[in-house]
Amino acid sequence: MIMKKKKFSLSDFEICDFKLIGIHSQQEPHKLAYLINTILKTNFKRMEHDLDLKINGQVVGFPVFDYYNEEWDTKSHLVCNKVSIEQEFKAAENLFGIDDFIKTEFLLKDYKRVDYLLKIEDELDIFNPQLVIDKLIKLHQISMIYTIDTSALKHPEHLILD
Repeated sequence: MIMKKKKFSLSDFEICDFKLIGIHSQQEPHKLAYLINTILKTNFKRMEHDLDLKINGQVVGFPVFDYYNEEWDTKSHLVCNKVSIEQEFKAAENLFGIDDFIKTEFLLKDYKRVDYLLKIEDELDIFNPQLVIDKLIKLHQISMIYTIDTSALKHPEHLILD
C-alpha cells in the first residue's frame, strides 16, 4: 500500500498569535524607538541583525528593535516597513554613464503607507492594542497609528523575527 506524502507550508498553520500596529512617522528608526521608550516606559533596543528578506533577487535588511516585558512575559518588536536602497544603473546616452537612484522596498507591500510596524506577541489574545495607540498618538512625531488585522496579512511569515 502506497501512502501519499503530505507537504505542509507556513500558510497551513495559524501563526498570527500577535497584535500588529501600523505607525506613520517620518522619524529615523532609532529616534522613534527612543520616543516609544519614553512614552511607554519600554526599552526597545536595536537587534544585532536586521530582518533580511530576499526581494527581486536582492537581500534587503529591515531594521528591528526588540523589547521583552518580564512582567507580562511578552516580546515586542518595532520593525521598519520601508527601506530605501540606493542602486546604480547604466543609462544609455548619459553624460556620466551611471546614475544612482533610490528604490524603496516594503516588508508588507499591502501597507506601503505604513512606515513602522509594532508587533506585540499575544498568544493568549488578552492584549488590547488600543492602550498603546492612545498613548502614542499624543506624539506629534507620529501622524497616524492604528491596528492592522493580522488575519488579513498576505505574508505573515515576513514577521517571524526570532
